[in-house]
Amino acid sequence: MKLIIDFIIVVGIVLSILPIIGIMRLKERRAPQYILIIFWILILNILVYFYAMLHELSTLQFITNYLQHGVRLLIPPLFYVYVKSIFLDGSDLVKKNIKHFIVFFVYFFAYIIPNSINPDTNYIYTIHWYIPNWAVVHDIFGIIYFLMALRLFYKFRKLMKRNYSRIGEEGFLWVEKFLISFLMVLVVDLIITFTEIAVGVYVEWDAYITVFFLVVAMAYIGYYGLTQSTVFLPRFLIENIGEEAPAGELPNSYLKPSEKEDLRKRFNRCMQEEKMYLSQDLSLKLLAAAMDTSERKLSAFFNEVLGSNFYDTVNSLRVEEAKKILTSEALKNHSITGIAHSCGFSSKSSFYRFFKKSTNLSPMAYVERHAK
Repeated sequence: MKLIIDFIIVVGIVLSILPIIGIMRLKERRAPQYILIIFWILILNILVYFYAMLHELSTLQFITNYLQHGVRLLIPPLFYVYVKSIFLDGSDLVKKNIKHFIVFFVYFFAYIIPNSINPDTNYIYTIHWYIPNWAVVHDIFGIIYFLMALRLFYKFRKLMKRNYSRIGEEGFLWVEKFLISFLMVLVVDLIITFTEIAVGVYVEWDAYITVFFLVVAMAYIGYYGLTQSTVFLPRFLIENIGEEAPAGELPNSYLKPSEKEDLRKRFNRCMQEEKMYLSQDLSLKLLAAAMDTSERKLSAFFNEVLGSNFYDTVNSLRVEEAKKILTSEALKNHSITGIAHSCGFSSKSSFYRFFKKSTNLSPMAYVERHAK
């Protein structure tokens, strides 16, 4: 049993070191990368602590215990700020969000340090009397913050759908999976703790169950994250997306009739003649620049004239382009992935998803129906 636990912890240590190396090798690092570095160092500290505890390495266990003991009060708010750092670029990001770490700092200086110096003092005993199970408090605190981070992520993702045609791709999916995976680890730990309280039996190795789920979560998200540079800094997101009013909230008469017609001509030129929708990196900002207009006016154009948004409009044009290829002789020389990329989709999965949403058919089913 000890050998299996040892193997799991070592695997976890390796998995936590790899992203640190990957991020450190990036030529340009900004707030999201630095937060991820701190996150993975904290995870590494947890795993080293349990490795030291398993092998009874008292000195190493004493050193790593300082962060391990309160890490569930630190990681959740850290990830909440991470979500903010992806979507909002600001030099004073840490200053504005320092309040989220007050609980950890208070706990660290008021409990962890005094407890490490002298765990038998009346002061520590009194704290234990008022809060008999710190694990429950830590888990509930963490779950609340991860839910807040998810809520914030979905809020920003909804906003980004109006401005970027690649929303919902690998980078976004990775962040979502990251948040949900670690949320599940806390939920599992909370269930274990409540079960022990309910039956009145405390298992010494219960923490290793949580470590196992932690390593599983790391391996799961590693598949989506370690090979994707967009995980570390989605460049197309580092823009001030809060300046423009959401398309659905623009006044009904924001554009003059002459402006609507002029924008329609420019839009048709960019889409029909230049076929800008075939570019995987097309964004509302790039399209506005090509049409020589502002993002606000372009958002109003989509809302008032086309009755849609940037995301749906561009991907609909991409689907129409794909239909042409799927029903022509060119199909013989293209794979589905090749068609997806040539039409502006960044992945096969996003192509399938939007194609089926638009036609209620998969690409191959569409080909078969057309052949009949």
